[in-house]
Formats: sequence, C-alpha cells, structure tokens
Amino acid sequence: MFRKAVFVVLSAPWGCSFVLQQPQTRRVTPQAVEESAAPASVADVPLTDSNYVAMGLAKVFFMSEGKAQGQYIIEPLTAGTLETLQLGVPTSYCRIFGTTCGDLFDDPANPSVVQVKNLAKLTEGYENVQLCESMIERSMAAARTFRRRPEAAEYVAVDDTSEEVNFNTDRKRIMDLQYEPSFDDNVKQDRSIDVYNRGGGDDDTLADEINRLAES
Repeated sequence: MFRKAVFVVLSAPWGCSFVLQQPQTRRVTPQAVEESAAPASVADVPLTDSNYVAMGLAKVFFMSEGKAQGQYIIEPLTAGTLETLQLGVPTSYCRIFGTTCGDLFDDPANPSVVQVKNLAKLTEGYENVQLCESMIERSMAAARTFRRRPEAAEYVAVDDTSEEVNFNTDRKRIMDLQYEPSFDDNVKQDRSIDVYNRGGGDDDTLADEINRLAES
C-alpha cells in the first residue's frame, strides 16, 4: 500500500519556516517482483524441450606418427554456421541434422547426458563416430543462438537430415596440431624486431651466427 506524504513545518527563530517532506513508501506489487527477478538475457533463460539445435557430422583429422588420420565427429552448429553452410562455403561437414534439446539432453534445463541414440539419423552409414569435446556446453550455447535467430532453423527441420552442403577436406581440420617454433625461427624473430638494425650484416653473417649459437 501507499503511505501519504507527511509534511513537517519547522519555524526558525528569525521568522523563516522550513517545510520537510518525508519520503513516500513505494508500493511493491507481485508483478514488479516478478519483473525484477526476470533473466537479464537470452543466456539466462533455461533451455526447454522444444528449443531447436542443429548437429553436424564433420570429418576432422588427428596426428598419429606424423600422419593425419581421419575421424568423424558430431558437433553442434550455431545459427550463423548453419546459415553459412547454406551459402555453399566448403567445410568439413558432410551431413546436418535438426533436433531439439528435449531429444538431445536428458534434462534441457540442466543437462548431464547426451542421448546419442537420438542422433542415429546423423551417423547412419558411418562407423566409429565420436562426440566433440565439451559437447553439452557447446550444444547449449548453439541452441541459444537459434532463439535469437529462429529463421536459421528453417534450413533443416526437426528430425530431418540434409547433405546439401559443400563437403571438402582439401584443407584438413587438424584437431591436435601444435606448432613449436624452431631455433632458426626464434633467431629470425629476434632480428625482425631489431628496429635499430643493431645486428647489421648480411644473410651469410646471420647464418654463421645461427650455427655458432646452435653449437654453443
């Protein structure tokens, strides 16, 4: 309820009067409480059974004994990625599958298990298919992108698959490739940042310096 404002009149000895108004008490309604507790963004709203999410079957590569070995994995696709696939951009994806969080997770609001059996249409005809790393977290994030851009879900309907993609592995996706700079790379970098050209000399001098340091 509202409380009426109370005015207090104070008289000063020199004849002036001051009027003080006590602050009003604001009425708090159940609706105001509900609005203040509402999530601040899409990311704060729990996922539901009906929320759409797209899954992709991708061929990636892992290094083994110096050679790239192919492996098919299941990855969630964001709305932006799915729209890019519609443009015919070459990617590592060979098949797309539309599903919902209710079919993908045991509990969409707080998932702990991916129900792989419900992805059978995506993996049909392929053996030894694996889930990508951080599958649950990435799938939840991908599902939220379709909340903001639901029109992207029109590309592949729920429980449907599509192979209308530009599948290409000429540029291999190496998942575990780690670049380790060589000694020569470090020396060349040191010279490249020498803005005062203090090193001087030519390439032969640089080669001699590299050999000297390598032998020391």
